[in-house]
Amino acid sequence: MKKYIIGLGNISNSPLVFNTMQPELSEEISKLKKEELKSWELENWRKKALKDKKGNVFIPSNWIKASFVSACKHSRLVPNFATSKKETYTRYAESTFFQDTTFKCSEKDLSVVGAFMGAQGANSKTKVYKCYPKINEWKTEITMVDRDGRMTKEELRTLLDYAGQFEGIGDFRKVNCGRFEVTSINEIK
Repeated sequence: MKKYIIGLGNISNSPLVFNTMQPELSEEISKLKKEELKSWELENWRKKALKDKKGNVFIPSNWIKASFVSACKHSRLVPNFATSKKETYTRYAESTFFQDTTFKCSEKDLSVVGAFMGAQGANSKTKVYKCYPKINEWKTEITMVDRDGRMTKEELRTLLDYAGQFEGIGDFRKVNCGRFEVTSINEIK
C-alpha cells in the first residue's frame, strides 16, 4: 500500500464553481412557481456549496477522485504492470481512495456566477436563470491511498496533470472552470 499527500491549486482564470444540489434544495425548488425561481436563485445560491458542521465550505473528495478516474479512462495511459497494451488505469483507479481535502473557506469568500440554463426535459426550449457559488483562487491538499501500491509516482503525476488540464472539478468545466495543477506529491512512509 502507498499513501500520498497531493497538493492541488487552481490554474489562473479557472475559478471553482460549486453545484452540489442536496435533496432538500431540490424539494424546496420544486414547490416554487416559475416566476419565483429567479428570486430564489439570487437569494439562495450559497446553499449549493457543501459545508461542514462548522459552516465552512469544502471541496468534496469524490470530485477529485472522479476527475482522476476520468483522466485514467481518457488519457489511455497503459499501466507499468499491464499484460495488454489495451489496459488503462481506469479500473485500478476506481480502487484508490481519496480523503481529507484541506480546502475550507467561509461563505463570505464565495461570489456568485449566474447563467441562463435549459430547463429539464429533452425538448425544452425554456431557459431559467441559475446562480452558483464560485471561488476564484483555491488550493488544497488531499490524501490518496493506493491500496495495491502498483502505480509509480511518475504515472500518478501524469494522470493528475491530465485530470487538472482536461477534466477539472466542480461545475462549468466545459468553459474551463475547475482546472487545476499539481503543486506537490509526497509519499507518506
